[in-house]
Amino acid sequence: MPPTDQVSVRKAVPADHDDVSRLSRSVDELHRESLPWMFRVPDVEPRPRAYLESLLGRDDAVVYVADAIGADGLVGVAFGLMRAMPAFPVFVQQRYGVLDGLVVDDAWRRRGIGKQLVQAVESWALDLGAQWLEMNVYEFNVEARRFYDALGYGALSTKLSKRPVPNGNE
Repeated sequence: MPPTDQVSVRKAVPADHDDVSRLSRSVDELHRESLPWMFRVPDVEPRPRAYLESLLGRDDAVVYVADAIGADGLVGVAFGLMRAMPAFPVFVQQRYGVLDGLVVDDAWRRRGIGKQLVQAVESWALDLGAQWLEMNVYEFNVEARRFYDALGYGALSTKLSKRPVPNGNE
């Protein structure tokens, strides 16, 4: 495979839809395998072309993709969003970025592509006035947690859940 210096990161265009969907499906499958009570095989295309086009047309969203010489299609994708703190008196009013999704093709991992994609989203968000960036990572995804730790991301809060026991049986 070509070295990482033959990889370029750019903003997505509508023609990237099929590759963005293909890459995103791999994350969907990982989530289904690890949390089948939460994720399922969808009955429809979860990210139709209109969805990508709507993201590309928004000022508060961005999609970056990674092209690699010698690859059969895109090798990575990252989704970014801008958010604002709730209009509630206890919050400091500020904007922040959300890394809403990141996928690098299995065959292209550990080459710095994910880092390039994250940095692109970070730069975009900071240029729009973000005070910080955040993302959600499921606890089962140890590999992703290590990756984000290495990039300097740490826990901001912990989201806990409990599945009720049916009929009171334990």
